[in-house]
Amino acid sequence: MDNPGDYFLRHYFAEEKQQRRHRLFIRFLAALLLMFGLATMPMFSSSPVQASIYALVSVTIVVVIRHRSLRRANEREEALFNLLEVDPSIFEHPSRLELALDAAQSGTFKTLQVSKTQRRNRGSDEKGFTSGKTASPLDSSLQRRDASLSDAHYEGLEDDLRPSELLVSEANVRYDAIAQQRWKDSESIDQDLIEAGVERLGDLVRTDWFEKNAKDGAVASLVESKNEEESA
Repeated sequence: MDNPGDYFLRHYFAEEKQQRRHRLFIRFLAALLLMFGLATMPMFSSSPVQASIYALVSVTIVVVIRHRSLRRANEREEALFNLLEVDPSIFEHPSRLELALDAAQSGTFKTLQVSKTQRRNRGSDEKGFTSGKTASPLDSSLQRRDASLSDAHYEGLEDDLRPSELLVSEANVRYDAIAQQRWKDSESIDQDLIEAGVERLGDLVRTDWFEKNAKDGAVASLVESKNEEESA
């Protein structure tokens, strides 16, 4: 990544925009629940218990939605720091986001990243980049950790593909099908495969066809023909 600071800033401001939307949604929801409560107050006036239950449920809904929003924002933040290979010590900083923002705006974001020396010594140096490790120190006495046991840490990080990413994904699927069909068509008219009585190139490789039809200077001839095609 050529400029990790710019990459961080793009994601930081995109996250800020998304958080503002969440806050506006929560405020709108709280106002809607309050207005509904005021509108139905005459109905609840005869039953204080129902009014208390409604107020408790309304507050719980707002708190739960806000908590989930903050938790997902924190997970996205950690995923971004992991992607940018930020030093693990920054993860424990109480104002890590502000610290990273100041570094990105001042052009010194690389000072927060794990150095190349640390990455090279990752297997033997406990100060090397570990990306979210929970056990310390890293030494030979620790038991082997199964990577599949940490799958739960990555659940919920994926999001729906953006329109551009969805377009690329669909194009890749279509191109794979076209390329596969072209390969099959090419094999079906290949004279060497037809003469050998096989249908696929892999079947031809398993036979001794290449040994029997070896040609001296084949590679040089191929290179020469390629050069002639390029110069034409």
